[in-house]
Amino acid sequence: MDEAKRQSLNAARALLKSARTGTLSVLDAETGGPYGALINVAVADDGCPLILVSQLARHTQALMKDGRASIMVHAPLPMDRDPLTELRATVTGTFAVSKDAADRQSYLAHHPYAEGYADFGDFAFWRMTPGKIYVVAGFGRIYSFDL
Repeated sequence: MDEAKRQSLNAARALLKSARTGTLSVLDAETGGPYGALINVAVADDGCPLILVSQLARHTQALMKDGRASIMVHAPLPMDRDPLTELRATVTGTFAVSKDAADRQSYLAHHPYAEGYADFGDFAFWRMTPGKIYVVAGFGRIYSFDL
């Protein structure tokens, strides 16, 4: 892998690890079409994305039927230049409910306020097994990597 690609992948991994929110895209349970939702995100020690969601949410209902999804995160968007030239990454993979105490700990360390609702009966932690990461690292620097 050349140096530009390596740097872009490392930057995308760092961005994902530091992200607090992202856009979760799922296959809608009702229509079968795409559906996007703003979610809080964290990353486990092994780099797998983690979310905490309610069964009442449309995106969770979609994940319960089909765990395939993506999460897109991005760098802060500038107001003084084209935001499409900023770093962003989309991770694709499959989600499943996680009962792993380490996943819970990783998520709550990143989002401590979620402790207030993490144990509600309709909430669960979900872990993504990633398959690919798509990285836009600036104008003309667009890469995809198998994970």
